[in-house]
Amino acid sequence: MNNTFYDYVIWLIPLAVSFYTLSYALWLWRQKMRLGAVGVSILAFLAAFYAGIILFITHI
Repeated sequence: MNNTFYDYVIWLIPLAVSFYTLSYALWLWRQKMRLGAVGVSILAFLAAFYAGIILFITHI
């Protein structure tokens, strides 16, 4: 698999968004809003996973 700069840029944006979203989920958890924290965490993981799937599919 030939990784290009464009591939890393595609990964960088969702990972940055996921990091920010996970920090918000941690804040929610500390505020005792557990259900919201779990939902936001799932959303963050799905955003990063979706970017990975798109990269995988485009390189097949």
